[in-house]
Amino acid sequence: MIDPALKERLRYELHLNGFVVFRSFIPIDLVEAMREQIEPIILGEFAKYEEGSSQIVRGPARLAIDLAPYIKVLGGPLDDDRFRRNPVIEELVTDILGAWRYGVTKAECPFKGSEFMGWHPDTCERDFDGALRPVRLTFNIPLVDVNDANGPLEILPGSHRMEHGFDSRMIEEIPQIHTHRFLLRRGDAILRDGNALHRGTPNLVDRPRILLDQTYRAV
Repeated sequence: MIDPALKERLRYELHLNGFVVFRSFIPIDLVEAMREQIEPIILGEFAKYEEGSSQIVRGPARLAIDLAPYIKVLGGPLDDDRFRRNPVIEELVTDILGAWRYGVTKAECPFKGSEFMGWHPDTCERDFDGALRPVRLTFNIPLVDVNDANGPLEILPGSHRMEHGFDSRMIEEIPQIHTHRFLLRRGDAILRDGNALHRGTPNLVDRPRILLDQTYRAV
């Protein structure tokens, strides 16, 4: 159980920025075990992309892999409770969303040659019936250190409290915007509001940047 004062601070931080970063949250040995399990899958899917046969492309040299079928067959580190059913994260999710269900479990992987994605939320119009509120949260774990060169996730703090019908083209007309790039070490983690505007950035190095997603949706 999370200390009540800490839980209130984390809730406030999420409401203020649209995300919380947890430093040294996941044991490094688990992160390495998950990377070793998933890397052959990712490289195999990228080979399909290079052949033009991949169905999981989110842009040039950018893959989004649904892990659920692999986890069902393989189990192992990717099915570890500290990722898929983390008790601290799920206590926060319950406190913020109320009743919820599991959403997708994915790996987001930009390779060298990837480009900027457009700004977007993870939610859609049908998720809202009035005032904005959290309806989807995403728990992210990087499986490699993330720096400016290998395609960090970028977010617009506070954008989760904007009207959902936001036209991302308006951002391009603003001469200066203040974004946050998630520069992370193995073992760090993120919990973020799915309504926050975010985008993937280019990976300039040879190794893929692997970021795991476990999502939660309000019922």
